[in-house]
Amino acid sequence: MSHRLADERAPDASTKDPTGAPARRWPGHLTVLVCYAALAYWVTSRLWVAPQTRLLADNRNDQPLMEWMFAHGAYALTHLSNPLLTDSVQVPHGANLMANSSVVLPALILAPVTLAFGAATTFVLFSGLCLAGTAAAWYVLFRRRLTGSALAAGLGAGLIGFAPGMISLSNAHVHITAQFLVPFVVACVLPSPGPPRPVRRGALLGVLLTAQLLTGTEVLLFTALGVGVFVLLWAALNPWAVRRALPGLAIRLGVAVAVFVPLASYPLWVLLAGPNSYHGTPWDIGVYGTDVASWPWFNAFSLLGGAAQAGRVYSGNVTEQTAFLGPGLLVLLAALVWWLRRRRTVLALAATAVLFAVFSFGTEIIVLRTHTGVTGPWAAVARLPLIEQAIPDRLALVSIAAFGAILTFGADRAVRTGLPRPLWLAGYAAALVPLLPTALPVTHRPPIPQFFTAGSWRDHVRAGHSVLAVPTTFATDRLSMRWSSGTNAEMAVPDGAVMIPGPNGEAQWGTPRSRLATTAAWASRTGRVPRVDAAAQTRAHSDLAAGRTDCVVLDPAAPHGEAVRRTLDRLLSVRARYAGGVWYWDVRPAR
Repeated sequence: MSHRLADERAPDASTKDPTGAPARRWPGHLTVLVCYAALAYWVTSRLWVAPQTRLLADNRNDQPLMEWMFAHGAYALTHLSNPLLTDSVQVPHGANLMANSSVVLPALILAPVTLAFGAATTFVLFSGLCLAGTAAAWYVLFRRRLTGSALAAGLGAGLIGFAPGMISLSNAHVHITAQFLVPFVVACVLPSPGPPRPVRRGALLGVLLTAQLLTGTEVLLFTALGVGVFVLLWAALNPWAVRRALPGLAIRLGVAVAVFVPLASYPLWVLLAGPNSYHGTPWDIGVYGTDVASWPWFNAFSLLGGAAQAGRVYSGNVTEQTAFLGPGLLVLLAALVWWLRRRRTVLALAATAVLFAVFSFGTEIIVLRTHTGVTGPWAAVARLPLIEQAIPDRLALVSIAAFGAILTFGADRAVRTGLPRPLWLAGYAAALVPLLPTALPVTHRPPIPQFFTAGSWRDHVRAGHSVLAVPTTFATDRLSMRWSSGTNAEMAVPDGAVMIPGPNGEAQWGTPRSRLATTAAWASRTGRVPRVDAAAQTRAHSDLAAGRTDCVVLDPAAPHGEAVRRTLDRLLSVRARYAGGVWYWDVRPAR
């Protein structure tokens, strides 16, 4: 078997191995990788200007959450605590991070960066690494398995790593854009060039699956679905090759399971049955599906797109614009599939892409923002365990991976058959240049107050107790988590934007705000000081006790801060003090 999938009885010119080609073409490799790095930097460039005070304009809530996840990784490493669970948010109950949008393994690996430069810098760095790393990983796979051309592999892998959907999700959804392990999973599952070594590759597959579980569970699910569907379709189209490939595949998968089970059993137990695990989802999955018309459209982050352009078709929100490939690329892909129709691998890729594109429609078919009332195919599986929390529009990323492989096959054949390079490159450029990403828009945010970064808070909080940030505008406000990230998650908070089990064990997005927090928010919103009596003071102290709160801190950027301060002076029966850039109330019991 060659370095490509053996799927034709009579290979054409595009399937022959290159002759006389050097084993390694480092200039070509470096050129491709430098392009990826430059694109990743460009996308995140506005954050790099000042990571501590720049905030993604299109997802102001999730960036502080993911920064806290990186801070928690540093805390877990330096304190040798369990990285899968935490008691630093939702005090006193804590939270299950395996059951949340965490990036456990990357947070641990990047802990030195977090400790040296802060969680905000780690977040920006990882956002870029996800894009460039995903493209580079697919490049390695395509270069080794599909083509001898660095250009062909670079174009296909570049689409996958920098697809419009990847740029949209880069608005703080790094647990989804972290797909750099996926190509290596694919490489371990599919037939390989050279000696088969099924046991070694199976063991590596088990390790990679465990690593992906600790990087992003949703991506692991989509990878399993995508690879599984492709293998079945390829087998159906190549029945004569199945008998030869099946024994090796069976050994690889068997060894992978034998390695994965002991490595992943504890994280899986924590995810499914551990402390603060839950069932169901707090999201309305019906909101998240791709508009049928969004596939030939341009999204908000493409060169020929923009917010107004993208707004003409439906998406769950601006961070979920996952299709949006433009008309040129769809036409090019259709032409390539026709041109390569003798290659059954290409047909299997095309069928996989179409199937997952249809699944990405979600639970209801939507066309040009019109809800048709027609049930989408994802509705049949949307409530199944493990699948119930998956966002269906993200299935488009599986389609895009298949499209990237088709682009590589097409460019490879163009190179090998001597098609004039200006001709086919012009076609690729017409399809891909309009999709080039723009830099992610950002806005300003105030720096974390020195009260936290200098450690002054420690003088007012006992071990196992928390700090309450006020005012918060909603139950899952990220203000307290952002301040906690400035302490590398050492400072505990009584709230937090995490999913926790509700009274019946179903997923609940945070806890309702306490009466104390609600009163502070009212004062900030209206600028008025409410009447405070003994009963209100008793309720406020009850709220403090429920969250084991020793210190209350006023956001220096809060509207009507003077009204909030006067309100809390009365509610807490303690005068506010000023230090480290904030007003705070030390509400520890009298010593």
